[in-house]
Amino acid sequence: MSGELISTVGGKVPQRAIRHLDQLPYAASYELEENNTLLGVDFGGSASTYILQSHPTKRTKWIEALVYKISENFAGTTKSSIDCGDGSDADGFGYTDDFVDAEMTTSLSKHFSSANGSINEGALGAIIEAGDIVTMTCNAAVTGPTGIGRVSVTFLYFD
Repeated sequence: MSGELISTVGGKVPQRAIRHLDQLPYAASYELEENNTLLGVDFGGSASTYILQSHPTKRTKWIEALVYKISENFAGTTKSSIDCGDGSDADGFGYTDDFVDAEMTTSLSKHFSSANGSINEGALGAIIEAGDIVTMTCNAAVTGPTGIGRVSVTFLYFD
């Protein structure tokens, strides 16, 4: 059964396939928050870094980032971004396109994806090895944009 597609009959997974479900790829999302009083990330200050532990036995790829429920419009002379790295290279696994102010107001949200090319591959490659430490850095631009929003990042786990 390994390596074959699992098909369903009438919406049910066949009994013979259940033991193979843990071999399928799956996605997991993580919310990035600065503290218990601010739900989200303040991009108007200095860069905020969040440390995640990748799965101990599966490889990983960063596939999506979403900035949503924006509570303070993004503005400034330079833009913000999100990086994914290993602690020594902040954007080693990938980085988002810069945030465009017009797309980052309280009435909108911004979606980044490896599928549409708005998450760019880093110098270390896009694949994160099993058990690696992953750092997510929400970058405030040097000339200080304003902007507060909820941030969710999604990873695909696979063998």
